[in-house]
Amino acid sequence: MLQILQHLDTGHTELTEVPAPGPTTGSLLILTSHSLVSLGTEKMLVEFGKASWIQKIRQQPERVKEVLAKISTDGLIPTIKAIRGKLSQPIPLGYCQVGQVIDQGGDPNFTAGDRVISNGSHAEVVSVKSYLCAKIPDNVLSADATFTPLAAIALNGIRLLNITPGSRIVVSGLGLIGQLAVRILKAQGAEVFGIDLNPDKCALAEKQGAHCFRAEKNSNPVSSILSWTGGQGVDGVLITASSPSHDIISQSAQSCRHHGKIVLVGVIGLNLKRGDFYRNEVSFQVSNSYGLRQANHPFSAQENFKRVLELMSQGKLVVHDLISIQKSIDEAPEVYSHLTDPQIFGISLVYRPRSENLIRQIQLKPTTKDTGLRVGILGTGNFTQRTLLPELMALDQPPQLEVLVSAQGASTLFSAKKFNAASVATDPAAVFKNRNIKAVFISTRHHLHATQTVTALENSQSVWVEKPLALTEPEIDLIEKSAKTSSAILMVGFNRRFAPLALHARKIIAAQVGPKTITININAGSLPPDHWTLNPAEGGGRIVGEACHFIDLLRFLISAPISQVMLVDRFTDGQDGGKYKLEFTDGSTGYINYLTDLPKTVPKEMIHVSGAGWNLEINNWQQCRGRGVWGINKGRGLFQKMDKGHSNALAAFTHAVESHQPSPIPLNEIIEVSRWAVRMQAMTHP
Repeated sequence: MLQILQHLDTGHTELTEVPAPGPTTGSLLILTSHSLVSLGTEKMLVEFGKASWIQKIRQQPERVKEVLAKISTDGLIPTIKAIRGKLSQPIPLGYCQVGQVIDQGGDPNFTAGDRVISNGSHAEVVSVKSYLCAKIPDNVLSADATFTPLAAIALNGIRLLNITPGSRIVVSGLGLIGQLAVRILKAQGAEVFGIDLNPDKCALAEKQGAHCFRAEKNSNPVSSILSWTGGQGVDGVLITASSPSHDIISQSAQSCRHHGKIVLVGVIGLNLKRGDFYRNEVSFQVSNSYGLRQANHPFSAQENFKRVLELMSQGKLVVHDLISIQKSIDEAPEVYSHLTDPQIFGISLVYRPRSENLIRQIQLKPTTKDTGLRVGILGTGNFTQRTLLPELMALDQPPQLEVLVSAQGASTLFSAKKFNAASVATDPAAVFKNRNIKAVFISTRHHLHATQTVTALENSQSVWVEKPLALTEPEIDLIEKSAKTSSAILMVGFNRRFAPLALHARKIIAAQVGPKTITININAGSLPPDHWTLNPAEGGGRIVGEACHFIDLLRFLISAPISQVMLVDRFTDGQDGGKYKLEFTDGSTGYINYLTDLPKTVPKEMIHVSGAGWNLEINNWQQCRGRGVWGINKGRGLFQKMDKGHSNALAAFTHAVESHQPSPIPLNEIIEVSRWAVRMQAMTHP
């Protein structure tokens, strides 16, 4: 299928063939008929991509501190590589899509054949969560319905203003969202005052019944607004402008009556002055785009979509005149040259049915007849693109990438081209049914690991599964059974035990008599509250999903089974952190402090080991320092390349597969660590 991608490193906008997504529970699979280019968001992304490195920094000054913090903990070169890696990955453009449902993903509110609006991208087929979709009334044209997400952005801000018929509202910024806001406000009986630098945009708003102020450089609309209201001030201001100016927020506050409201939909300078808000007790609120990304909420995106479509169906919101250009998807690269044209409002893209639309695998090059190890990759997210694939293909004897698979084909295609894979797909069966593939790397979301691991082992395909192995003990039981009966091997990506400093520390620890005490402090940082890792059904939580690394590291360093785990503390801030005490059969003790509230300048991983008369400390996998044992010091600190063992672990696994040797991590240790990770995730305070 065809899809539009934006390269943030070069600014190049590309129309390319990618594998189509497939059916997914909870998502609608939609065959696209129309989509709308968002002049604001997409223009911003294109311009950001074309900007120089210095200009990119100036556009995102708030990220500078994050970069400096990463340099202080990870080093300069790894930080530069991480930034370049992130910018080099193309992103899909668009979020205003109309099409016909092919598969409803189990949602009883939709059926195959429904015509729907979604926030899907510019692609011939999209897979979108069903709560980000809405059915289109029969009397609304598909091209008109594509305006729904943009109109929902305006509507969400308007709803926060709590207007009533006769309310006087200023719309600051009369671009496409501003124009839609004017029309929705008029439909709800409000009086509207528009502000924009472009006289043509003002004229268009005036045709809809708005009073307008044609702003000029350094002009101030406050006196005109106060005159319009007889000196009383307006009930509210909806800011839809995109400008670095701090004057807009100041003038908006000065224009409001007592207890007036300002809602920000656009992006402006926010140097708020107390005096502007103080006298009339003006309130300020930021709107969340087109609404909450969840189902069954009055302020959800889906609810706003439905309200917009209802206005269109009733003839209260007319948008067809806002379509300035209508082109075929095949002409998309040319269309993007119009983004800077001030006369353009809506750019509509039209799609045509093609037999290639639903193809889920694309062959990029002929399969070779070489006898080397051939592998398949399931999941091409950030970890796969920035760590797994670069480390795997940098091995002295790298395997052949037979198939790369992910739910969304765009990221897979980018990785496949970069690392010279033979084909890309969105269906895991492309890996499991390929008899040439002898090893499968599983880097999908956590809830899929167990099923995919068992499937591969039953196909006699060796498995490298990124942590965690599974989310429940019954899943672990099934995997253990499959691993014991399969001719293939199983390994979990517990790379820390393969790190040079971990190997160095284990050698020292093994030579010392008596029990040891090991404390591992992890500066894990915080995740967005809606991050999938924090979702029990999908990610399982951060202890089973991430802290399992350090359970395995303790098991490796101490070289004895875990006998007992006790909960020391469990944080309740929603970030799933905690502190645990682990006891081992040899009398040693381990502590895992998985912390989520530390500054980014604090090293991410610190390991402290002590025994009778000696100790050592590993600092962020860059150096080992200690006393009491000869030869304990190793590494050069910040100037030492951070090595968490990825390369050594991958080399050990691929060698074991090719030479038909046992897994580099014994199966009993994999199962033991995985069981304790599941149990520790479930531990809570009494």
